[in-house]
Amino acid sequence: MKQAQNTLVLRRFGEHLHGATVLTLHRDSARAPFGLDVVEHLETGGMLGQVLWSTTCTPADVTAAGFQRLREAGLYLVHLDLDRRTPQGEVATAVQTLRRLGILIDYEVDLFAGSARFASIRDNLALLRAVVADGTTPASVRFTSSDSDCSPWLQTYRHRLAVVAKPWLDHDGLSVQLAEAWTELAVAERLVLDMTSVAAHRIALQRLTLRCNTDLLTLVAASAADFEAAGASQRLDRDVIGSRCAELADRLFALRNNLLVSDGPTMIAVQLTG
Repeated sequence: MKQAQNTLVLRRFGEHLHGATVLTLHRDSARAPFGLDVVEHLETGGMLGQVLWSTTCTPADVTAAGFQRLREAGLYLVHLDLDRRTPQGEVATAVQTLRRLGILIDYEVDLFAGSARFASIRDNLALLRAVVADGTTPASVRFTSSDSDCSPWLQTYRHRLAVVAKPWLDHDGLSVQLAEAWTELAVAERLVLDMTSVAAHRIALQRLTLRCNTDLLTLVAASAADFEAAGASQRLDRDVIGSRCAELADRLFALRNNLLVSDGPTMIAVQLTG
């Protein structure tokens, strides 16, 4: 359900995030300077420095100085509103700025948006790569565009990919699990002190995310090229893809458990005394 603009919504993280409180901001990004009103709201309510929060903005809203101030005020995640008409250079600049500041990025990319041609898939993949290139953001795509005016091969490809990619893209799929792991890390880095394994965990999580992103993007690009050339692809094997996703998910599960084994007592102590 769409939230009213300029409203603040408190929500609790689930058990994986150890009870941390996160403030989620739904805001009209047209006002300037971006985010100043939420900082004022947090300060007035005595919450500034006590919560983390997220917001939605466009690439044009992102500035290094402005978002540095917002990060210091608790901003940890940005849902980047991507429009295919936005120049990719502008998207890349915004993404690089947010990465340097250590702000997580969320987004939505419709793989089949634009003209009903395989060329649109290549364009949308290029946009996606600009967002997820460094391995700190999980790759994910949607399939919401209609089949109207599609060629039969493109229509068949869309339906086949939507089925076989479920282990990646379902509500509990690998991409969602990776996003949860990055949020856990953000909470650990920003709210929990005296943790000894966060730096090593970040490196390992980034490597695993980069591996997962590479696998998914390679699968989509190569199978799309196959379908464009011949109307079929042997790469879209549900069992093979499911097995690979299960392997990567097991590695992620072990990685998240290692963080809990190393720093779980610290997390519990902070939760009990916070």
